[in-house]
Amino acid sequence: MTNIDALVDSFVTALEGNGTEALAANMAPGAVVWHNHDRVEVDAIANMAGIGILGKLVQDAKFTTVRLATISDGFVLQFVLRGTVTTSGKPFEMQNVVIITTLDQRITRIDEYVDPTVGAQLSA
Repeated sequence: MTNIDALVDSFVTALEGNGTEALAANMAPGAVVWHNHDRVEVDAIANMAGIGILGKLVQDAKFTTVRLATISDGFVLQFVLRGTVTTSGKPFEMQNVVIITTLDQRITRIDEYVDPTVGAQLSA
């Protein structure tokens, strides 16, 4: 397994609701996450709380890789997360793209292009 595979696996584990510990362990000190919806950088470890909440709002979450491409300083991951909204029983589907920058095999930055339908799906 390459280092990128291990990083992707930790990302998948977190998004499928199986804990954020592995992903957090792969973060470099001072790592940040930027979201397209608010254009704000936040501390990557603090951002793990949001991923943890998603795991409670969506049951039976299943991650599907659409595209994974390495770049000179990390990788680009396009994915779909599907599951069932816990409160309504309705299907959930989130399509996102993340550009993950790494240094010394640790994540230093995540630029996340968030599916704008997520909020509406969770509140329905």
